[in-house]
Amino acid sequence: MARLSRLLLLPLAALSALSAAQQLKIGDPAPPIQVAKWVKGTPVTKLGDGKVHVVEFWATWCGPCKVSIPHLTELANKYKGRATFTGVSVWEDQTKTDFMDKVESFVKGYGPKMEYNVAADGTANTMSETWMRAAGQNGIPAAFVVDQQGKIAWIGHPMGQLDKVVEEVIAGTFDVKAEAEKQAKAFAAAEKRRALMKPLNDALKAKDFPLALTEIDKLAASNPEMKPMLASTKFNVLLSSDEPAAYAYAKELGEGAFRDNPNMLNQIAWKIVDEKSKLKTPDYALAISLAQRASDLLKNANPMILDTLAVAQFKSGNVAKAIETQQLAVSLAEKDTNYDKDTVKELRDRLESFKKK
Repeated sequence: MARLSRLLLLPLAALSALSAAQQLKIGDPAPPIQVAKWVKGTPVTKLGDGKVHVVEFWATWCGPCKVSIPHLTELANKYKGRATFTGVSVWEDQTKTDFMDKVESFVKGYGPKMEYNVAADGTANTMSETWMRAAGQNGIPAAFVVDQQGKIAWIGHPMGQLDKVVEEVIAGTFDVKAEAEKQAKAFAAAEKRRALMKPLNDALKAKDFPLALTEIDKLAASNPEMKPMLASTKFNVLLSSDEPAAYAYAKELGEGAFRDNPNMLNQIAWKIVDEKSKLKTPDYALAISLAQRASDLLKNANPMILDTLAVAQFKSGNVAKAIETQQLAVSLAEKDTNYDKDTVKELRDRLESFKKK
């Protein structure tokens, strides 16, 4: 969560959570649940059993998935006896033979905060193929609501309208036809965006950064609604091709378009301080400025933004201030149930590394 939630992603195929290869639609019979292993709860062997089912897809490395887990537990308890909730781990790092052990350890660590059925997809990727890929879903967490007859009534993010949808599907008042039409329009819009983005994506894949910058400016001029996403992409492209220009652009964003957007300010700051970026001349002063602004906007109450600020302070040489900031980040994360033990441990470990210096 600490790192993944702060990464800036280039658009590529992930511009939209919808994929062109959509075969499974709203109103279709749900595929069977064929998992590699049941990790917790009662195995679900049949859908369309007269109960509503919620099948949610997640992964141990997914920050937003971790945030949604307590919410799913809350809903599972609320609708106990009327709806069955099942979380299926997908897209784990299968290059490691112990990936299933990692899933089991993760679930065990969450304990009562993850109080619903939990299963894991295997190396055959049966669930990710027959559910996620078939429905054109490229992003997690993603939830499927299956009605009493075993048909898919809704697909979406579990932190959105899921509570309302489940309530209406149970009551038989949910408008599946309207939802199907809404989904069809969303896919059509996604298809249009993909066509618009193709020249840029092709340039990014080829690492033709000058052409990519040209395409970004063209898209921003003709599609104002895409400017925030394109600004993030432009910063990344500049960071890969012209660091000084990237820092000048980041400063411009920090004083303009992103001035009141703490998440975007934090993302840019983290990109500068993250060792994975492998920058030649990181501008730590700029990172401090951006992260401080982001933290101020949220009244210095966000552990992850404080963590970014602390790292920037540490790398700029202000170890004492970094320790002070990181101590606050750890204290806040320890009191917030949205932060899992691995994230809190990461923050604590960073604090200890600061102290050793």
